[in-house]
Amino acid sequence: MNNFLAKTLASINALIAVVIVAFSTLSGATAASAQGEPGMVVIGAIFGAIAGIVVAALVCGTIAFLTLIERHLSTIAAAARQ
Repeated sequence: MNNFLAKTLASINALIAVVIVAFSTLSGATAASAQGEPGMVVIGAIFGAIAGIVVAALVCGTIAFLTLIERHLSTIAAAARQ
């Protein structure tokens, strides 16, 4: 069961990253549009996307790193059983 959950999390990791970046881009654009000037929407979306990429790299990068460790430990455990 744990192996299934680890593989599932590794599979949806990229989707999680896309959702984080899309949400932060939309959030940045929405917050900038509240300022009132039309050009601020694009700038807010750019800053939101940059922030989203940083957050996604931290969160999803950590998940990917832990998934890689789990794969290596599974390989070592399988080799030790033989």
